[in-house]
Amino acid sequence: MSSRPTLTRRTALKATAGAAALASGLATPFVARAATDLTFTLPWLAEGSNLIAYVARSKGFWAKNGLNVTVSRGFGSTPAAEAIGAGKFDFGMSVATSGIEIAAKGLPLVQLATTGYDATMCIAVLEDSPIRTPKDLEGKTIASVVTSGDYPFRPIFLKRAGVDESKIKPVLVDPKVRERLLLDKKVDALSGFAISMAPILYAAGQKPRFMLYSKYDLPLYHNCLMTQPARLAKDPGQCEAMVDGLVEAMKFTLLDPQAAQDIFFKEVPEMAMVQQAKERLWVGLGIWMYQAMYAPARTNGLGYGDPKDYATMIDLVMQNIATDPKDKKPELDAILTNRFTGKLKLSDAEWAKAESAVTEFKAVLS
Repeated sequence: MSSRPTLTRRTALKATAGAAALASGLATPFVARAATDLTFTLPWLAEGSNLIAYVARSKGFWAKNGLNVTVSRGFGSTPAAEAIGAGKFDFGMSVATSGIEIAAKGLPLVQLATTGYDATMCIAVLEDSPIRTPKDLEGKTIASVVTSGDYPFRPIFLKRAGVDESKIKPVLVDPKVRERLLLDKKVDALSGFAISMAPILYAAGQKPRFMLYSKYDLPLYHNCLMTQPARLAKDPGQCEAMVDGLVEAMKFTLLDPQAAQDIFFKEVPEMAMVQQAKERLWVGLGIWMYQAMYAPARTNGLGYGDPKDYATMIDLVMQNIATDPKDKKPELDAILTNRFTGKLKLSDAEWAKAESAVTEFKAVLS
């Protein structure tokens, strides 16, 4: 008796339809399965800018599709992207340019969903600083962390802003003391990410001003959900479930930031022991919320990444970071997919509600 299964007309049609869906790039429905344990890395410490990962886990947005996700802190966007590409984590978040950089250096990465549209790379000054425009930075001291993801893009920002970089006095520092140097007025300015520096400066009683690189035609996206292309090819349903859970957490957070903060401190109780923890969390979350509401999400749905912006980011990475002759420019279709994004949208009333909660941060990103 043959052990080969009988191929009925119904199963043949289902198989043909499934193959056609894969070939056309359509999202495949996630099939319920036994709980799957997955690992997930943040780009940095647990904070307001990556709080959505804890919301996705705590609210069961991943669990309802059979995913048991362990969330771990990161040690910088580039190390996080490298760890994801190397398969040390199943999924994770990192700023888009770090993912592109790692892909250019040969580690396979694909970005499944965008959680923010401005990494907030910038030059920061105190509110009472006489520095009002980028040109005013000439002759001044700027403290920078050379390993920070913003650092390679500082020269092109200065050039586009009409600043003579040779007239700036650079001070390379450890990230642990960067903000303290500005608060003590031992330097005139800082370079870095506003979304990370602002919580520290606000908690110290300062309301800094930021000169954003993005205002000079530098679309440098914030955190994106990433995995390995092999995982996407092998289990697109799992990738879709990860995207669905994360964007659902985005919507929840945008509409109820207070509940999201309560979840964060429940999920990461040790963070409540940080000095002025609630204020620091709110500042980082508020800035994240504001830049998560940019046009790509409003027009195309949560998680959508604009291919034109990605094409620009790829060029910027190849011109400013991936300059080794061995580095290879990633193909746009290989580094970015919107296959699973755009399904979840906010109404005009919901966008207005989200905006009203973070109006105090509009000036930070203007």
